[in-house]
Amino acid sequence: MPLKSSSSKKTRSMLARFQDMDPGRRIETTGGALQENISPTAQNLGDDPIFSVGGDLAFNWGYTDNGCRIALTEGYLSEEHSNDDNTHGFGNDFHVDPKNGTFLHEAWGHEISNIQDCSWNDHLEQHNCGDVKLQGTDHGPNLQSGP
Repeated sequence: MPLKSSSSKKTRSMLARFQDMDPGRRIETTGGALQENISPTAQNLGDDPIFSVGGDLAFNWGYTDNGCRIALTEGYLSEEHSNDDNTHGFGNDFHVDPKNGTFLHEAWGHEISNIQDCSWNDHLEQHNCGDVKLQGTDHGPNLQSGP
C-alpha cells in the first residue's frame, strides 16, 4: 500500500518516492511509528539509526556532497548546504551528488550508519570522529565494518 505524503497528501508509490531525488529532502510520513516491536534480547540499540531515535520518515536527505536514503526526523537532519556528514540512517553516501545519485568517489558509500557526531572540522580539514561507526559489511573501502 502506498504511503500518504505529508507534503502533498497524494498517494505515491515507494518507487516514486525513492526516485524523487531532486530536490529530495522530503518528510514522507507524519505521526511517528504506527507499530514498534523490539526484541527484549536486542543489543546495541543505543546508537541504532532507527531504534534509538523516533519521528517520521525522511527520504533522500541530500546535503552538500552527502546523502541518506532513509532517516528519521528525531535523529539529526543536516542542513542542505552543510558538509557535516551527520545524517545517519539507511543508504548513506559521503562524496556523492545526492540529487542524481552519482558517486563522486565510491569509497564512501555505506548502507547503515549509527547515530554519532561525525561533523567536518573546517579548521582541521577533517572529520571530528576518526572512524564512522557502521553496521555490517556493506560499505566502501574507506570505511570499517561494525557490529
